[in-house]
Amino acid sequence: MALMEKVYEEIIQFVVSSGKRIAKIAGKIKDIGIKKQYLTEEDLAIERGMRAIILKHKPKHGFFAEEEHDSFPKDEDVWIVDPISGTKTFIQGLPHYGIAIAHTKSGITQFGAVYDPSANELFTAYRGKGAFLNGKKISISKPNKKLKVVLNLSLQWKDEKSAQKIKQQLSLFDVETNQNSFGVNLCHLACGRFDGTITFCKDTFPIFAGALIIQEAGGTFTNDLGNSNISQKDRIFVGGNKEAYKQLWEVLRKMKLPKSLS
Repeated sequence: MALMEKVYEEIIQFVVSSGKRIAKIAGKIKDIGIKKQYLTEEDLAIERGMRAIILKHKPKHGFFAEEEHDSFPKDEDVWIVDPISGTKTFIQGLPHYGIAIAHTKSGITQFGAVYDPSANELFTAYRGKGAFLNGKKISISKPNKKLKVVLNLSLQWKDEKSAQKIKQQLSLFDVETNQNSFGVNLCHLACGRFDGTITFCKDTFPIFAGALIIQEAGGTFTNDLGNSNISQKDRIFVGGNKEAYKQLWEVLRKMKLPKSLS
């Protein structure tokens, strides 16, 4: 087994063991956030544990994570981590929060994993090798007459006018909004539970892993400029099967949307 495969395997084991541990305390843990709302001791513990694994195997790799390492490094190899994606949902003891991690090399995502502890579902993807749910290969949905779309809309998205406009534009579709982790919702798209997504996010920590999982499942996922190699600076995304992506891209194209949350 190549070294990177060993690292990926150790990361996956850590993600799953961490997820099983926090599932037992979901709904019973305090929000300790001071500078930000929705932060727990487990967010910090998981992020630090991930970094320790990377430092042990690849000390020259960069590390970009939501809580204590939120400055994007300039290294060729960068790991992008959301220790708990959907912390509010976790604190409330509701499904579906997640743990997300991705490895990028020269700006191209090579590996992604998202674990949903509330459902014991592990989604993984390896560039050029497919996407998997609990070890079984998954694929995007086939085009349907009425597309089922998940709208990921960040609570921090302050432009209410654009939010209402996108909701109106999506009225022709079967649209779901929920409190799920954005990373988990993208994985639900990858395995065919949704046909497409439009995502307005405050950050990209769970998006890199979810994007690769969708792409390796046969779907399309891009930023609002149509680039499949997304950036940490992106905030608007569209994805889905071939037909869903085409229709949702047209919805975005016709709208004048802000590039930030201001």
